[in-house]
Amino acid sequence: MPIRLRLALAGFAVAHAGVAGAVEEPPRGVNPKENLSKIELIYKGDALDGDGRIDAFTVKFDRAITPLLGANVEMPLLRFDAPGLTETGLGDVMLRLRYNLQYGAITVIPGLEVVAPTASDDVLGLGKWQVNPVLGAVMPLSQSAFVFVGYKHLRSVGGDDARLDIDASQPRLLVARLSPRGWWVLADMKYTYDHGTGIEGLDAELEFGQMLSHDVGLSARIGTSALESPRNSTVGLNLRYLF
Repeated sequence: MPIRLRLALAGFAVAHAGVAGAVEEPPRGVNPKENLSKIELIYKGDALDGDGRIDAFTVKFDRAITPLLGANVEMPLLRFDAPGLTETGLGDVMLRLRYNLQYGAITVIPGLEVVAPTASDDVLGLGKWQVNPVLGAVMPLSQSAFVFVGYKHLRSVGGDDARLDIDASQPRLLVARLSPRGWWVLADMKYTYDHGTGIEGLDAELEFGQMLSHDVGLSARIGTSALESPRNSTVGLNLRYLF
């Protein structure tokens, strides 16, 4: 069994094993409408076409600036492996702002993502500055379930002239079930259409998580891709600390 799959399965087992210290309260930091301050340590492993793979270790920092306004930054360290080529280094850094607007039971979340071309090698990033508007909405299905519908438009605004410009649409759907005993299950579907190349990709992932204490959560993800995506499968682990 591949090491990345073993890691994901181990994370799933820990998240659902009722480890010592697990709390009997609803999960925190799962619903996108929650504007919280937290630090996340994220591992993601993608198996690619042609025996390639990307392993990403990311530090993500979220800050609740006001009760409605939040910001976050992601700093990834990547390892790219393919026949005849291996590179390790910093990937593109992402910064985001978001704001919550309440309309009855529905929370609308407009946001803006800026991607800086900080990758230490061409295969570790896209080489372009991006300014990506985001709009999403969270709708409760019950006291313990929600659905999120969102859209992001990816567009480059400068950077390496030798690299392809970025112009892509990316709708997304999340459906989650939260337990008052601290665990959650989340389905994540994301479709990407590149307007420049006409390439389509569909990513489907399933996340299982457990709050280990009031402030600490652990989750694992497994997933696959379809259409013309170069990604065959993915596994991931996420450790978050809320403060």
